[in-house]
Amino acid sequence: MTDNGCATHQGFRLAVTIIYAILAASLLVWQGLTFTSPNNKGDELSMRRAGQLPDFTTTHTGTTTSIGLNAANPLAIPQGQAQNLPSVRVEDTSDVDNKRDIYGGAGDKAHLGGFTELDMHGISPKVWKGMIETYGVHSVLDVGCGRGVSTSWFKLHGADVLCAEGSHDAVERSMLPRESIVEHDFSRGPWWPGKTYDAVWAVEFLEHVGVNYHFNYISAFRKAAILFVSSSRWGGWHHVEVHSDEWWIRKYESYGFKFDPVLTDQVRQWAREEGMKKELGPTGKPYRAQHISLSMKVFINPAVAALPEHAHLFFEHGCYLGRGTGADAGKLLGRPCRTGKGKEAQLESVLPPSFWPLNLTEDMDRKWEELIRSKVSVPEKSK
Repeated sequence: MTDNGCATHQGFRLAVTIIYAILAASLLVWQGLTFTSPNNKGDELSMRRAGQLPDFTTTHTGTTTSIGLNAANPLAIPQGQAQNLPSVRVEDTSDVDNKRDIYGGAGDKAHLGGFTELDMHGISPKVWKGMIETYGVHSVLDVGCGRGVSTSWFKLHGADVLCAEGSHDAVERSMLPRESIVEHDFSRGPWWPGKTYDAVWAVEFLEHVGVNYHFNYISAFRKAAILFVSSSRWGGWHHVEVHSDEWWIRKYESYGFKFDPVLTDQVRQWAREEGMKKELGPTGKPYRAQHISLSMKVFINPAVAALPEHAHLFFEHGCYLGRGTGADAGKLLGRPCRTGKGKEAQLESVLPPSFWPLNLTEDMDRKWEELIRSKVSVPEKSK
């Protein structure tokens, strides 16, 4: 065989080897994508619950996750929707359940539950209305939503909602339709929704999840533009992360979220004002949202807030009206465009209705109160 013939033969063998390598690599990738694709989520979930696959874990040596996360940019928005991993039920929970006292979570592992029949310390319609009317929130992801008290308020007031809860007991007793709930135990792995939301609401949640599982729920928080989170300042059922505001702010800013002191003060003030008026809630007890007035912190997630679908947030009329007087002296006042006087006003562009805040009514308030009364056991003295 000539030198040219040998060279041709060797080149052919090299080409075949490369093609086989590419096909083998493609097969592995295809198998991985097929395993975690939406069509196989049920199979994956069954295998995990049967113990045939390990739970996702976060360790000092690295994190095992499903596809959708960008390892090169940990601050990026997770893509797609992660497979939820419901809590694993415990056959004999008598030892744990006997210690729960007022807390729900029957049949759950000890780190789950912790919700009460109706926690007035975490309920604030005034704050929720401010989120919609002042901040322009149209959609809410409620993480650690319990039985759905706060989620149901947003839902009945026109917001697009999703409730994420780890306690199976809470899910079974939820006030929400099943399609509005995702049961996921963040100690089992990360989860995030398929779309982004204007806000995440997490009250009485942060203190229940150990820092070794932060990655798992922060992955969900990364799908929201604004974070409204409270943190406990005292003990309670499975309160394993009790820290100062400074600690939480430093921690969350290290995760890429931006603390907003102005919005934080405003939200806390709304809750204080509501408590001072002693307005009565659905069961006849006054609102006293101390979880919110004392410890709520507001963060901005620039990665989501910058998306065009969230441009309606922080709504204000953009056309000039004038300056305020009295208590609002010097404050810049706006008006709906094309509502002013003069020829210039007729040339102004009108903001599309989708950018306006949701319209809230007293009828919505009544429907939510009726729902709560129908789902909550009201003490005889409160009737």
